[in-house]
Amino acid sequence: MAVGSKDIENWIGQVVAKTHKESGTTICPYAKKTLQDRKIQITMAKENVLAQIDHCCSLFNILHLDIVVLYFTYKISEKKLASVCRKAFKKNPEYAMLYDHPANKGTHKGVSFSYGKAPLLMIQNLNKLKNAQQQLRKSNYYDAWGLDPNDSMFY
Repeated sequence: MAVGSKDIENWIGQVVAKTHKESGTTICPYAKKTLQDRKIQITMAKENVLAQIDHCCSLFNILHLDIVVLYFTYKISEKKLASVCRKAFKKNPEYAMLYDHPANKGTHKGVSFSYGKAPLLMIQNLNKLKNAQQQLRKSNYYDAWGLDPNDSMFY
Protein backbone atom coordinates (compact mmCIF):
# COMPACT_ATOMS: atom_id res chain seq x y z
CA MET A 1 0.00 0.00 0.00
CA ALA A 2 1.27 3.47 -0.85
CA VAL A 3 2.10 5.75 2.04
CA GLY A 4 -0.08 8.82 2.26
CA SER A 5 -1.99 11.01 4.66
CA LYS A 6 -5.18 8.91 4.46
CA ASP A 7 -3.26 5.70 5.23
CA ILE A 8 -1.58 7.35 8.23
CA GLU A 9 -4.91 8.73 9.43
CA ASN A 10 -6.41 5.22 9.18
CA TRP A 11 -3.45 3.80 11.17
CA ILE A 12 -4.00 6.41 13.88
CA GLY A 13 -7.70 5.59 14.09
CA GLN A 14 -7.34 1.80 13.88
CA VAL A 15 -4.13 1.28 15.88
CA VAL A 16 -3.12 4.37 17.90
CA ALA A 17 -6.64 5.27 19.10
CA LYS A 18 -7.74 1.64 19.59
CA THR A 19 -7.91 0.05 23.05
CA HIS A 20 -5.47 -2.85 23.12
CA LYS A 21 -6.27 -5.92 25.21
CA GLU A 22 -2.58 -6.27 26.18
CA SER A 23 -2.71 -3.06 28.22
CA GLY A 24 -6.39 -2.23 28.50
CA THR A 25 -5.69 1.20 27.03
CA THR A 26 -4.91 2.99 23.78
CA ILE A 27 -1.45 3.90 22.50
CA CYS A 28 -2.56 7.53 22.70
CA PRO A 29 -5.66 8.40 24.73
CA TYR A 30 -5.95 11.74 22.88
CA ALA A 31 -5.72 10.44 19.30
CA LYS A 32 -9.43 9.75 18.73
CA LYS A 33 -10.51 13.25 19.79
CA THR A 34 -7.72 14.86 17.78
CA LEU A 35 -8.92 13.02 14.67
CA GLN A 36 -12.58 13.81 15.37
CA ASP A 37 -11.84 17.50 15.97
CA ARG A 38 -9.60 17.62 12.85
CA LYS A 39 -6.72 19.09 14.89
CA ILE A 40 -4.15 17.09 12.96
CA GLN A 41 -2.20 17.90 9.82
CA ILE A 42 -0.54 15.02 7.95
CA THR A 43 1.84 16.16 5.22
CA MET A 44 4.62 14.70 3.08
CA ALA A 45 8.09 15.73 4.27
CA LYS A 46 10.01 17.89 1.83
CA GLU A 47 13.70 17.50 1.04
CA ASN A 48 14.42 20.61 3.11
CA VAL A 49 12.52 19.24 6.08
CA LEU A 50 14.08 21.59 8.66
CA ALA A 51 12.68 24.63 6.83
CA GLN A 52 9.35 22.81 6.54
CA ILE A 53 9.32 22.12 10.29
CA ASP A 54 9.99 25.82 11.00
CA HIS A 55 7.07 26.72 8.73
CA CYS A 56 4.79 24.17 10.45
CA CYS A 57 5.72 25.55 13.86
CA SER A 58 4.92 29.11 12.73
CA LEU A 59 1.41 28.00 11.67
CA PHE A 60 0.72 25.60 14.54
CA ASN A 61 -1.26 27.90 16.82
CA ILE A 62 -2.88 29.84 13.96
CA LEU A 63 -4.41 26.60 12.66
CA HIS A 64 -5.25 25.37 16.21
CA LEU A 65 -3.50 22.04 15.70
CA ASP A 66 -2.71 19.40 18.30
CA ILE A 67 -0.20 17.60 16.09
CA VAL A 68 1.55 17.81 12.75
CA VAL A 69 2.76 14.53 11.23
CA LEU A 70 5.34 14.65 8.45
CA TYR A 71 5.82 11.40 6.53
CA PHE A 72 8.93 10.64 4.54
CA THR A 73 8.69 9.21 1.04
CA TYR A 74 12.45 9.47 0.63
CA LYS A 75 15.06 7.39 2.40
CA ILE A 76 16.20 8.70 5.78
CA SER A 77 17.98 6.68 8.44
CA GLU A 78 16.76 6.56 12.03
CA LYS A 79 20.00 8.27 13.10
CA LYS A 80 19.46 11.11 10.60
CA LEU A 81 15.80 11.45 11.62
CA ALA A 82 16.81 11.72 15.29
CA SER A 83 19.35 14.39 14.30
CA VAL A 84 16.67 16.32 12.38
CA CYS A 85 14.46 16.23 15.49
CA ARG A 86 17.28 17.52 17.71
CA LYS A 87 18.08 20.38 15.30
CA ALA A 88 14.41 21.27 14.89
CA PHE A 89 13.85 21.28 18.67
CA LYS A 90 16.90 23.50 19.18
CA LYS A 91 15.39 26.04 16.78
CA ASN A 92 11.78 25.57 18.00
CA PRO A 93 12.08 24.75 21.73
CA GLU A 94 8.38 25.31 22.39
CA TYR A 95 7.56 22.24 20.29
CA ALA A 96 8.24 18.58 20.96
CA MET A 97 9.78 16.77 17.99
CA LEU A 98 9.14 13.04 18.10
CA TYR A 99 9.84 10.45 15.46
CA ASP A 100 8.84 6.97 14.40
CA HIS A 101 11.09 4.94 12.12
CA PRO A 102 10.44 1.52 10.54
CA ALA A 103 13.89 0.36 11.75
CA ASN A 104 12.63 0.68 15.34
CA LYS A 105 9.67 -1.60 15.99
CA GLY A 106 8.69 0.32 19.13
CA THR A 107 7.03 -2.71 20.71
CA HIS A 108 5.53 -2.49 24.19
CA LYS A 109 3.68 -5.44 25.74
CA GLY A 110 3.67 -7.09 22.34
CA VAL A 111 2.01 -4.14 20.59
CA SER A 112 3.92 -2.14 17.99
CA PHE A 113 3.63 1.60 18.49
CA SER A 114 5.28 2.08 15.09
CA TYR A 115 3.59 2.97 11.81
CA GLY A 116 6.22 0.77 10.17
CA LYS A 117 5.62 1.77 6.55
CA ALA A 118 7.57 5.04 6.49
CA PRO A 119 9.49 7.33 8.82
CA LEU A 120 7.29 9.88 10.60
CA LEU A 121 8.17 13.09 12.40
CA MET A 122 5.56 14.43 14.81
CA ILE A 123 5.39 18.00 16.08
CA GLN A 124 3.40 18.89 19.20
CA ASN A 125 3.19 21.92 21.45
CA LEU A 126 5.55 21.03 24.29
CA ASN A 127 3.51 22.64 27.07
CA LYS A 128 0.32 20.86 25.92
CA LEU A 129 2.23 17.59 25.68
CA LYS A 130 3.68 17.97 29.19
CA ASN A 131 0.21 18.79 30.58
CA ALA A 132 -1.18 15.65 28.92
CA GLN A 133 1.69 13.62 30.36
CA GLN A 134 0.91 14.94 33.84
CA GLN A 135 -2.70 13.79 33.43
CA LEU A 136 -1.52 10.37 32.25
CA ARG A 137 0.86 10.08 35.23
CA LYS A 138 -2.19 10.36 37.50
CA SER A 139 -3.77 7.40 35.73
CA ASN A 140 -2.22 3.99 35.26
CA TYR A 141 -1.36 4.70 31.59
CA TYR A 142 2.43 4.39 31.83
CA ASP A 143 2.22 1.33 34.09
CA ALA A 144 -0.31 -0.29 31.74
CA TRP A 145 2.22 -0.09 28.90
CA GLY A 146 5.29 -0.75 31.07
CA LEU A 147 6.73 2.65 30.16
CA ASP A 148 8.91 5.05 32.11
CA PRO A 149 7.24 8.49 31.88
CA ASN A 150 10.64 10.14 32.34
CA ASP A 151 12.16 8.39 29.31
CA SER A 152 13.68 10.78 26.77
CA MET A 153 11.38 9.38 24.06
CA PHE A 154 8.71 11.71 25.40
CA TYR A 155 10.60 14.97 24.68
